[in-house]
Amino acid sequence: GNHSDRGRRQEPEEKVDDRHDRHDRHDGRRREDPAESRDEGPVSDTNAVLLTNAQMEAYNEPIPNNIPAEKRMALVAEKLERFMVNFDDKVQILDLKSGQAVIKDRNSFIKRYTCVFRESGSKLSGTCTKRFYFDAVRGPTYCLDYETHESLVTAMPGTPPDGKLGVRDPRTEHLMVLYEEKGGKLTKMWIKQDSDKLGSDPYAGEEGRIA
Repeated sequence: GNHSDRGRRQEPEEKVDDRHDRHDRHDGRRREDPAESRDEGPVSDTNAVLLTNAQMEAYNEPIPNNIPAEKRMALVAEKLERFMVNFDDKVQILDLKSGQAVIKDRNSFIKRYTCVFRESGSKLSGTCTKRFYFDAVRGPTYCLDYETHESLVTAMPGTPPDGKLGVRDPRTEHLMVLYEEKGGKLTKMWIKQDSDKLGSDPYAGEEGRIA
């Protein structure tokens, strides 16, 4: 799919700040204002919405469970490559409440998602149930998604993220994930359990609550 397809794929979207309506809410494309194009750095042709949609599209590519291991690992590697192209070399996953790094660098990030893609198999599914986003012509853009992850398999708590010391049983998780885009890549993800299931409540967020 092209950018406009990705921008439309996940609804609903609620805009936090339209910055004088330079953002097309349907396809997520940024419109450049020449008056602000002088000395503030390069304009990116993407934003947090487009990159978040693209990484979730790759995340949801099924990996069959019932094929030889070497073939599965080749598919995992290809899926991981399509997934990682959306992320910066210094990507981190942070706890939204404490600000502490859960995954502190790209190497750990790759190990985590290699484990997720390898172990979760064909039933892994991530869906965005609600979205808020902040767009700017220059500088970082942000996307806050309420996500549901089904058949998610990760390493046992307190063990290396690659799962070499064991993995948890498949589970469903409801998460709030705040994505930051800088320079055309996703640089940070802040994660929090959606313990109140706000993402599945069609009325939650009507009063502007985003965290």
